[in-house]
Amino acid sequence: MKKNLLFLLAGVCLVLAGCSTGGNETSDLKMYELKGNVKSVKATSTTNGIESLVYQLEFDEKGLATTHRYDNLWGDGPTISVERNEKGQVTAYVSIYPDAEIANVDAQYTYDSNGLLTTIEALWDGESNTKEMIEYNEKNDRTKTVTEFYDYDQTTVEEVEYIYTNFDQNGNWIEREAKVKSYTKDFDDIQELSFTEKREIIYY
Repeated sequence: MKKNLLFLLAGVCLVLAGCSTGGNETSDLKMYELKGNVKSVKATSTTNGIESLVYQLEFDEKGLATTHRYDNLWGDGPTISVERNEKGQVTAYVSIYPDAEIANVDAQYTYDSNGLLTTIEALWDGESNTKEMIEYNEKNDRTKTVTEFYDYDQTTVEEVEYIYTNFDQNGNWIEREAKVKSYTKDFDDIQELSFTEKREIIYY
């Protein structure tokens, strides 16, 4: 389920470069907890010794994502339409899949006064399916995410807490540990796991 939300974040970059708002463009780096003149980033996740790609992104010199690659579970990728607000921040996108059996995905994004992404809400066929809420520390690194997955009459909650173990010379994290706890609203079927995320960052 967590990978679905990572897809929502990574999937935006299919067409970010082509959907700007003129002079009000803003950098997309903050969405990915990046700062500095980042040229590319590759993020991987390792669970029980198995490594998988989370996202791989390239940015132009303005900090706008130009190309991306992610672990697509559904085969052919979607066509995406992106909306931005007056500050140039991504506020919503719609994904249209070539496979008719897969529902279209709407994702909506909200930010705090510092421009940090605070919520991602996904809608399937117009109904709320998933909502992720994000917390940060004073360095603007994510400390916790709480995601609610709505499935008919049951809501599953996933809490992820991050512990940062390594940063590069520009203050960007390059390794962190994630502790995950998932449960239903009735607190039954509690599951816990942990994984390691690493990033390779190249600068201009």
